[in-house]
Amino acid sequence: MATLPVIDFGPFLLPQSSLEDKAAVAAQIDRACRESGFFYLRGHGVPQELLDGIRNIARTFFQTATAEEKQSIALKRSDEGGDNARGYRKVVAEKGSHEAVDFYRSVVPSTRPYKTGMGPNQWPKSPANFRPVAEAYIDRMQSLGLSVIEALALGLGVESQTLLSRVDEAFWSLSVLGYEGRDPQTPAKSGIGEHTDFGILTFLLTDQTRNALQVLNKDGQWIYADPGCFLCNIGDMLAEWTRGAYKSTLHRVVHSSATPRISVPFFFDPNLDAFIEPLLPASGEDDIEYSGIKYRQKFTESVEKPLWREPLVAVES
Repeated sequence: MATLPVIDFGPFLLPQSSLEDKAAVAAQIDRACRESGFFYLRGHGVPQELLDGIRNIARTFFQTATAEEKQSIALKRSDEGGDNARGYRKVVAEKGSHEAVDFYRSVVPSTRPYKTGMGPNQWPKSPANFRPVAEAYIDRMQSLGLSVIEALALGLGVESQTLLSRVDEAFWSLSVLGYEGRDPQTPAKSGIGEHTDFGILTFLLTDQTRNALQVLNKDGQWIYADPGCFLCNIGDMLAEWTRGAYKSTLHRVVHSSATPRISVPFFFDPNLDAFIEPLLPASGEDDIEYSGIKYRQKFTESVEKPLWREPLVAVES
């Protein structure tokens, strides 16, 4: 069975590392982005207590939050006073169901009705340390995201500032997701249908549940990406940036274990008003497919046409 590459990012982060050491790490990431679109990242420098902390607050929220608590931070459409992006949602869809709370980079406050993604974050009140732990985690993940972008620039052979200038105010998002346990004998699924991510980079942290996340490899086979260190994948905007040299890869969650699963993806995406255009030279008809796009447009289109076809369901009382 094919496996995903494992990359030790430690040498890239060490101040004493030579350019050759960093270039070797960058070359591994470049190869992974071209060949699979997914890779495991270890040696990333994020403290274990933060990794444990973010998983613990996610697990506590989904295990203990009441319907009233969830409803108080529920995601709402613009015509309902929300921004269609931030807050709690429960999705019941044919290809899989899950719960999530979504947070985004803060924006200049605007008045209602909010445009998509332009409202305030809605933080759970319990557990009491949810917000400080999440914000500490976000800070570290932003730093890691910038470092991986530097490595991508080195691997691609482009000036690092060309990429960094478009992510210096990255419109990141953090999701905490809960997948309920399922009886393996029942047809109902807990998960998310096949999709690609629409941004630049996703850093996925999960609990120890195995055989849930599947990645479509280049041979057209669904392979399991089991937990370990961070699992990273590239999104549609990085494919745009590289004129398709890096491919965003289809993946899905099919959770059939009787034990609930916790998943915490951090999406490191461009500045909201960054224009992402191909960095690499055109060949053949590629120039037509990859013509550049402002990230705000891509974000709005993607959020307003989400993965699930069925509507969000009300929080049970």
